[in-house]
Amino acid sequence: MHKTLDDFKNHFPDAWAAYENLRNTCDHDGPLDKKTVELIKVGIAAAQEHEGSLVSHVSQAQKAGASPEEIYHAVLQATGIAGFTVTLHGMRTAKTYIEQ
Repeated sequence: MHKTLDDFKNHFPDAWAAYENLRNTCDHDGPLDKKTVELIKVGIAAAQEHEGSLVSHVSQAQKAGASPEEIYHAVLQATGIAGFTVTLHGMRTAKTYIEQ
């Protein structure tokens, strides 16, 4: 994924800058703290089965002070939206990353 992202950034620098600006604005344009924002993104990534995003946001959540239990609880939130098997996959991915 890193090579694909790097290629995208090189080929479309203006689009990448616009995306980063939108993402950063969404992160900061409200009352939620960084840890909460990242935990929400963990749940969304798990529900959508976006493994790369899940690993990235697990990392960002940890850097923002989230405990493994908080991260697993965020993944658990995918259950009602995306189903149990999706949640199990998300738990496995999160656990693999956290226990590295």
